[in-house]
Amino acid sequence: MRKFPAFLFFCALVATAVSQVSQAPVSAATPAAPTFNKDVLPILQQNCQECHRPGAIAPMSFMSYQQVRPYARAIQKAVVAKTMPPWFADPTVGHFKNAKMLTADQIATLSAWAEKGALEGDPKDAPAPVQFQDGWTIGTPDIIVRYPHPIDIPATGTIDQANVLVYAHFDHDVWVQAAQVLPGNPKIVHHMKAWIRPPGSSWMKGAPEGELYQPKRGEGGEDATAPSSASGVKPVQDILAKFNPGVEGQEFTVGNAAKFIAAGSDIVFEAHYTADGKPETDQSAVGIVLAKQPTPERHITTTAISERRFEIPAGDANYEVRGEVTIDTPAKLVWVQPHMHYRGKDYELTVVYPSGEKVTVLRVPTYRFDWQVGYELETPLELPQGTKLMTVSHYDNSTANKFNPNPSINVRYGPQSWDEMNVSFVGIIVDTKADPNKVFERRGGGFQRPAFE
Repeated sequence: MRKFPAFLFFCALVATAVSQVSQAPVSAATPAAPTFNKDVLPILQQNCQECHRPGAIAPMSFMSYQQVRPYARAIQKAVVAKTMPPWFADPTVGHFKNAKMLTADQIATLSAWAEKGALEGDPKDAPAPVQFQDGWTIGTPDIIVRYPHPIDIPATGTIDQANVLVYAHFDHDVWVQAAQVLPGNPKIVHHMKAWIRPPGSSWMKGAPEGELYQPKRGEGGEDATAPSSASGVKPVQDILAKFNPGVEGQEFTVGNAAKFIAAGSDIVFEAHYTADGKPETDQSAVGIVLAKQPTPERHITTTAISERRFEIPAGDANYEVRGEVTIDTPAKLVWVQPHMHYRGKDYELTVVYPSGEKVTVLRVPTYRFDWQVGYELETPLELPQGTKLMTVSHYDNSTANKFNPNPSINVRYGPQSWDEMNVSFVGIIVDTKADPNKVFERRGGGFQRPAFE
């Protein structure tokens, strides 16, 4: 599959900016000129360095003046256009804990710094460096579950999505406050999910450990009859953590919540690799930080809203897809991540209460496939039994969409990036003793099967 790298748009800006950087000595600044150490570095530490640092997702590091100076004009252009930091929610709708938006003053400072010579300033003005933990954004994990050995990835061709089963050897029930999928080879990991496979599950039964495995038709889905764990909490096949451009570590502590992993569970990595022209290997992992609170609520993530019955006509620039699911037990909504592919255009999630009242929770006017952003609500949203979650998405299958793989064909739901999807991953909090299988309305007698991206 053709790789669609994150930061493609930003890298184009960078290439243009680097070619325009003057090699002549920087002239003396006026007293009003911002400097890197005093004015710019604090903004980068707060908003950019989590991604722009060695080993992280960004293609360049913003840790020092020498690293940042060549990109001054590119940074200016990106922040003025508001393409960086990557945050696509309509600021007039909802409030989000993880919002990444620069203030007007911060944008003005970065712009003025680029325009007035991009000066370094006095090193004494620089704040203390931010300390990062070797690729982990969740802190030092208490548990790391890793492929048992590296797996080989071919140099060329389309690599179909596959699963990698790892026997995790959880010998007792655990509650998880944060988790993160860490690609072993970021060059070829297009995206990845780590699933909890509960004890006794028939999912991937007989699959070899540590090998890419293509699930057969009918394999997958929840074992709704699985018994409760020793602690009385019902296990569930669930997404523990996800990796996409824009989604790294996830925390589950909003509302005193945590993820549950029952003793005897395994981890299944759902992996999508992209060939890069030479043979590669990968040994990815998921890191787990254990919860500190003794009696957390239950945080679950699932593809609660997934519409598959659509066909986008060739050339259609504004095709609409709607999705809906009903909450069957009292819950709280804490996190949303819309997922579409190259033709995804915009997205909106609305809550419809049993009374008929409607509240728009999230609106994404410009969806970006290269940034799979998750939106964490600042305050958990109560969802009484009978509440509906409704989504409206639009797709651009026309020649005007520069990312469109092929505007001359009709497009249906499918697993590859040149197909399309209409999925909302949602974080839902329920009571610890609640059955996760009964949170959403039953369709065809059970959960929808796990959605491949």
